[in-house]
Amino acid sequence: MWVKCRHKVAFALLKPFMKLYLRVKYGYKAKKYKLEKGPYLLLFNHTTNLDPLMMALSFKGPIYFVTNDDLFNIPVISPIIKYLAAPIAKAKAVRDISTVKACIRIAKEGGNIGIAPEGNRTYSGVLTHVDRAIVKLIKVLKIPVVLYTIKGGFGVNPRFSRKLRKGKMYGEIGRILSADEVKEYSEAEIYDIIVRTLSVDELALKEKYRGKALAENLESAFYVCPVCDDFRVLESHGDHFRCRECGLDVEYTEDLVFRTEDDRFKFRTVAEYYRYQEDFIRKADVMNVTFSDSGIVLKEIVKRFRKKFLEGNMSFNREGLRFWNDEKEFIIKYEDILSFAIVYQNTLIINLEKRTFQVSAGPSFNALKYVHLFNQIRNIQEGDTNGFLGI
Repeated sequence: MWVKCRHKVAFALLKPFMKLYLRVKYGYKAKKYKLEKGPYLLLFNHTTNLDPLMMALSFKGPIYFVTNDDLFNIPVISPIIKYLAAPIAKAKAVRDISTVKACIRIAKEGGNIGIAPEGNRTYSGVLTHVDRAIVKLIKVLKIPVVLYTIKGGFGVNPRFSRKLRKGKMYGEIGRILSADEVKEYSEAEIYDIIVRTLSVDELALKEKYRGKALAENLESAFYVCPVCDDFRVLESHGDHFRCRECGLDVEYTEDLVFRTEDDRFKFRTVAEYYRYQEDFIRKADVMNVTFSDSGIVLKEIVKRFRKKFLEGNMSFNREGLRFWNDEKEFIIKYEDILSFAIVYQNTLIINLEKRTFQVSAGPSFNALKYVHLFNQIRNIQEGDTNGFLGI
């Protein structure tokens, strides 16, 4: 069996500590709910790395979460997590039939399943792409669906920042779809309900999120200057975000909005700037874009262990990725890549047919541009210039 008694015991023992930690560290409050006997499929929006724990505080009993399979590659810690919580592994950006089979098995055993249907943390504070495959899973499972929203997560813990801010953050049920509704509604109707319910307008909360260096590492989310209208070197310091080329200087405030006296900058929110960046990529001549990053650590995941492969530089062009230092060079062609995704803060995961690599760097490293450009090149090759950019 997948569902075991020890999971229930571990959840009951750890829940008070989780509640205290999330309350003190994140200021998070979870409304408590008593659901009728399950199983349930619990879907939630994805703003922080600890969203699963936050959602779990609202319910009694363990929840079996679908999580990226890199969680299973951490020495010592991974076996403990697997033993106590039995999460469901899924490769990022890859549709995995084994994940579906595991969900069916858990539901049949009466276990509750937790999934963030976005599949990735938001960079902009708004709901990202929701794969329509989630609706097919809902139809297959034929169990009630709980739609749970975490509010204030982008204010307290924006993905671009390593620093938490002080502010209001809480979680609550937005809607529950009964088994009868799951059966009655069309796939399009269910998809629309998911997107509408899990969408959270952080600005509508009208909260302030206080902290130091509010703009720090914004360059890990933005790689295009909207004034230069080109790939440029952007940098942050304290509450300010700048372009070295044109002198643009923008302040990011406690209200989650930009402030500047520079009329050339037209955006008020991170979401507006993010949409511009996506539009820019879709219109850009990506087949002729080249750039590089230094301070890169390339690791290969071998038998669930991360093995350092190369430390040095990484460059991008339309053919693929080049990694090199004074002693070694390694090239990955795009045609050999099955999927390209980001996990944690800004770590790249590159899945090949028989090998998996992990790319990490400092907190200002922009992994997003590699994912956007890779997916847009693939979109162009498939004749869809307005296709999905990967996040």
